Amino acid sequence: MHAQHARATAAVFTDLFRMRAPIRSMYRVDRFGWSSALRGADDYASMRADNTSGFNCRQVVGRPGTRSPHAYGNSIDINPWENPFASGYGWTPNSTWQRRTTPAAITYRGANDPVVAVLRRHGFRWLGFADLHHFQR
Repeated sequence: MHAQHARATAAVFTDLFRMRAPIRSMYRVDRFGWSSALRGADDYASMRADNTSGFNCRQVVGRPGTRSPHAYGNSIDINPWENPFASGYGWTPNSTWQRRTTPAAITYRGANDPVVAVLRRHGFRWLGFADLHHFQR
């Protein structure tokens, strides 16, 4: 994350830990290889691994030439396997979880879900049903 968001990000994960919200994995995205399509770390492989991540110097998925908010350190993706995004190919990375609404500690389907509320309290905006795992500051 960008330095200007470091305190808020630390507070988010402290609160999530205290409420025992599960985070499946959390590694730097470059661990998952390079994507020539995104011109950055392989976000698709990271999502398939259910990796919670922040910074990734890459393009917006499906919009070549446009930098992602992740490239500026302004965004966090949390538990992307259970909280997919609507892509041109359908729900990515996992179409089956999109229909599930429980457990709320893992799936974010509404503005009042516990994880969404924690991030909002610390100044992050949730993209909602367009991108269920994405939070931006």
